Amino acid sequence: MNGPLLITGSSGTIGTRLVTDLAAHGIPLRLLDRRPPIRLPPTDAEFVQADLREASAVERGVAGAGAVIHLAGIAEEAPFAEVVEHNITATHLLLEAARRHNIPRIVLASSHHVIGMNPIGATAAPMAPDSFYAVSKIALEALGHLYAHKTGMEVVAVRIGSHRTHPTEPRHRATWLSPRDTTALLYAAATRPLPTRFLTLYGTSDNSENWWPRTGWDALGYRPADNAARHPRTGPLTDRWTGGAFADQDLPT
Repeated sequence: MNGPLLITGSSGTIGTRLVTDLAAHGIPLRLLDRRPPIRLPPTDAEFVQADLREASAVERGVAGAGAVIHLAGIAEEAPFAEVVEHNITATHLLLEAARRHNIPRIVLASSHHVIGMNPIGATAAPMAPDSFYAVSKIALEALGHLYAHKTGMEVVAVRIGSHRTHPTEPRHRATWLSPRDTTALLYAAATRPLPTRFLTLYGTSDNSENWWPRTGWDALGYRPADNAARHPRTGPLTDRWTGGAFADQDLPT
């Protein structure tokens, strides 16, 4: 990379662990979040305190970056106007800034909730959002596809499964993504050669129970180290839908 790896949402749950892991390997980083981190890693990592809804702030963060891992945004269900503002509009501003600054690679944090209203065990999983949050992630993927094919950048959309320290629900037997596997997958998505300009893939650990295709893993050289089957079982699976509780809750008003 010709420049630091920019991580948006660097003070969030995934971002904090990702920054710690990558800094330990001496990878040059630029961190961007509305909230400062609890502590900066003991490296030359630069922190930019900014709100991605502000175009000038996005420009400051993107300028000179070698690639971007975009984690910022609302990570749970919320009123529609809020997810549009934080997840769709902010992503558009980021992609526009990346286009102007000729950033070669953008990794977008999508979610398995984009297919959350598919029933458990479905043999095919078309788009079936389970929430306004999931709708915003479909828009994020669509924006990534558009910019990948209309500009010179490459885009990877990672449909993150259930990011937890360890599995805590029965459905996590299939959907779990461990923190160290998250780091391995996101860094590979930011740095490895791609077979196409736009790539969508599911992000899980190497779970014995598997609901989704692992297409794209080999292309990125992603070899997850963890498996939910190595953890104690958490009871029988009672969810009807792939998205679990997201699919069962009412829409916010």
